[in-house]
Formats: sequence, structure tokens, C-alpha cells
Amino acid sequence: MNTETIEKYTAAVGCAHRRSFGQFFTPPDVATFMCRWALGGGARVLFDPALGLGSFYFAAKDVDPSVDFQASEIDPRIVDFLHETYTQVGSISVTREDYLSRWDRKHEAIVCNPPYMRFQLFSNRGNVFNLFLKNMNISLSGYTNIASAFLAKSLAELQQNGRLAYIMPLEFLNTGYGEVIKERLLQSGMLKALIKLDDEKGVFPDATTSVGIILAENDGVRSPVSFYTASNTAALSSLLDQSPTRVLPNADLKPDDKWLKYFDLRPSPVLTKDLVAVNTYGSFSRGIATGANEFFAISASKAAQHNLPRSLFLRSVTKSAQIKKPVFTDDDFDLLEKSDAPVLLLNLNGCISGPARDYIEYGVRQGFHLRYLTKARNPWYKLERRVPAPLLFGVFSRDGFNVVRNKSSALNLTCYHGFNPNLFGRDHVDELFLYFQSRAARRLLELNMRRYGEGLDKFEPNDLNRALAPSPGWFSRLPPRLIQQGMEECENGEVLPEEIEQCFDTLMGSAGGSVSPEDDSVAILR
Repeated sequence: MNTETIEKYTAAVGCAHRRSFGQFFTPPDVATFMCRWALGGGARVLFDPALGLGSFYFAAKDVDPSVDFQASEIDPRIVDFLHETYTQVGSISVTREDYLSRWDRKHEAIVCNPPYMRFQLFSNRGNVFNLFLKNMNISLSGYTNIASAFLAKSLAELQQNGRLAYIMPLEFLNTGYGEVIKERLLQSGMLKALIKLDDEKGVFPDATTSVGIILAENDGVRSPVSFYTASNTAALSSLLDQSPTRVLPNADLKPDDKWLKYFDLRPSPVLTKDLVAVNTYGSFSRGIATGANEFFAISASKAAQHNLPRSLFLRSVTKSAQIKKPVFTDDDFDLLEKSDAPVLLLNLNGCISGPARDYIEYGVRQGFHLRYLTKARNPWYKLERRVPAPLLFGVFSRDGFNVVRNKSSALNLTCYHGFNPNLFGRDHVDELFLYFQSRAARRLLELNMRRYGEGLDKFEPNDLNRALAPSPGWFSRLPPRLIQQGMEECENGEVLPEEIEQCFDTLMGSAGGSVSPEDDSVAILR
């Protein structure tokens, strides 16, 4: 399979068809590496749960021409295309079926590039999850993507001494929904190696996601788990002959821990007297999810068009790009409203009459009441309750965090996570804000972030709540003049002063970093 074949197939079926089935195709050198592992245990039959354009078939025949190759594939159009394009694939025993719905088989060896489809598009996941509960006695999270479900099922179907190789997004290593998958990998003892591919675009040019390979073997031996990093696909051919980035005993890996950090050669920070969890000061929660921003978050002109009075609306930041500076005030919000940005958040609060009733009827005509979130509400136009958060943290980021000191009365939608301080944390909001702006925070918080490829990082609220921050005692040693200076610079849209950066750098020294206690920056805190 080559680029020309992929382009020919895409032209035949269209991009929308590929997206609907989560189809991203495996490069030949990656497929060959995976087949060598899967067949290295002596298997005579190799099974692929998602055949696609047959990358693993061709690779397996190169590795062992006598191998019996079997596969499942849910999309009949891609199977027809494969047979029309390659006459030699007649020997594939392919079953047109939904792999996740059949539970009566075991396999000598498994190799797979599962569909890349997020939970929102996993349309039949309710039925699938019931099958997992029935057949494996595990409850999958509603946020589980289809690739992780494929992996969990294949692990259960691997015969004694069989091997498995999967290429898929590695985000599950740092997510809540991934905990049950990691627990299965650890309990079975089958996990042997995890490989992170740094060149995501070289593997899947059309996808924005982290990419990695899982190698497993059902040999009954709880051997240590090796973590490897490959700079590109060509490096895979000799990767397993080299020293891994890290080797950890099976017993030292915890399902609820973040595993992506184990691909990092740098020492991992640990809790010390100078570092505590962020939730010491309060908690982050996701922003308001309306389910239909076009209906709920509108501009002043649209409100006037529907004769909706200003009293029906709350102030809200609805898009991350609406905030241009690190400190956001009511004056900044007023400018957004005057520019006719969609920052008015509909809050009917049970009082429905006149124009509000007409607007609800308009929403029904537009089908907003049938959206994924709205159809689960009663009434469908009910809004989640929130209070303005003094700190906002961007959900996605590139090359730094998007952190905002919110001094306005505006709420936030899901483009930001909002921090709600507890009684203890109310006195440290400014200090926390300055810390989140620092390069030290970048190093410490990245241990909990989720990688999506192309430098795109993502945080969930609990990722932030469990992240590391300076202790109250450390904050108490931070000179007030520096706090004031830092806030003034940020209010003017400037970067954090270097003097404050150096103070925060001392945290890296206490966390196993390279800062020396004799550095001048430490003296500031003494």
C-alpha cells in the first residue's frame, strides 16, 4: 500500500466516508515492525480486527509468506476497493462485521490500527459497553474512544503465548477513561513495551493526535515494562535492540497515574515541602457546556433581532480567542459586547414569556433541542450553574499555557477551565496566576497534560487539580513587591519579569531539577 492507493481510495469514497469510519492508514515500515513483533512468538495465524487497506496483510506476507492472515472489517466499501485494486489479496479471510459486537473467538496473534474515533462519534457505544460488561465484567467510561475499546477486547482474545501489536493514540495513558485499560494491561501481565512516535505527522498526516505502539505478549510473565521513543518510523527497525528510555517493574505502574511522563528522560518532580497539589488551594472545573452555543451564546445584535431583553443574559467568555491579555476585566468584556461578539449567555431561569418563549420555539425549529447534551436536559434550555472563576486555564495550548486572571464578572464556556478557590486558596489567587505563567510551571504541569500531536496539549480539570504548585510556605516567602510587579506587567500584556521567573525556577531545584541552591534566585526567597 502506498500514498497513491490512499489517494485513489479517498477520491473514490470521499473524506466524509473515511472520517465516519475513523480510517487512517498504517505506513509500510510501521506495519512491518508490528508484524515482526506479532509473529515473533511463532504464531501461524495473524488476525487484524480492522483490515482497512490491508497494510498488515502485505507486511505479514513480507515477514512470513506462509502466514494465514485473517481479518475483520466493518466497511464493505473499503473491502471491495481492496479486492478490486490488488488481485493477490484473495487469500485474506476477511469477515465483514463490527469487531466490537462479536465475542466468540481467540487469536494466536493480533495486529491492529483501530479506528480513530472520539467518544462523541462512537454512536453505538451504549450497546458495545453492555457487551464489555457482560463478557469482560468491566465498565468502560462514556469518554472511552473506539480505539481503546478495540485494544481492551483484543487483549481478552489473545491466546496463551500469543503476541499483540497495536498502533493508536497514546492519550489514554494520561486520561481517566484509560485507567481501566491500563489496569487490564497490568493485571494480565501482558504489557511488554510502549513506544511513542515523535513524528506523528509522518505516521498519520491527516490526524492531530499522539501516536504510539503497544506491544503485549500473553506469556504469563510479569516482566518489566519498557518505554521507548522513536524519532521517526525508520528508527523502528532497530528500536528494540537499543536501550529503552525507561524500564519500570509492572508493580510500580499504577492505573491512575499519568504514564506519558515515562517517555521523558528528565527526572520526574516529586512532592516536597515546596510542592503541593493544586487542589490544596481549590479546584478546576470545566466551563459551561451549553450543547448548542449558536442558540445560547449570542451577540447583542442577535438578541435585539429576537427582541430579547438584556436581563435574560449573563456575561460569558465563549471563545478562548476573545481574551487577548493575561488579565481580563469588565472593561475588556464591555469592548467585546460593543464589538458584537457572541458573549451574551442566555439564562432563562424558569421565567418563560413573550420573546423568550418565541426564541425557545425558534430553537426547536432549528433542532437545538435534539443535540447530544440538550436532549438529556429537562427542560432542554436549562443552563448549568456557575460563578465567575478568578482563574481561567485554556483547555488546549501550543507552546505555553493560556492562563487568565479573570477580574471580570464573566462566566466561561468550555474553552476554559475555571478555578474556584477554597477558603485557603482565596489569598493566593494572584500568586497561583503568576506561577501558571512561569516556565517552571510549564515543566511541572506538563507531567499531567495530554499530548495530541503537532505540539498540541490538552488539560482536563483533574489533570490540573493533581498537578504540582508551590506550597503555601513557599508563597509566603515570595516578596510582595515581586507579586505586585508581576501583576502590573501582566495587566499591561507583558511577559513575566525574569526576577520572578528565577524565583519559580528554584522549585525545579527542590523537585529534582538542575537549579543550584547557591543560585542568586534562591536568596530572594530566604
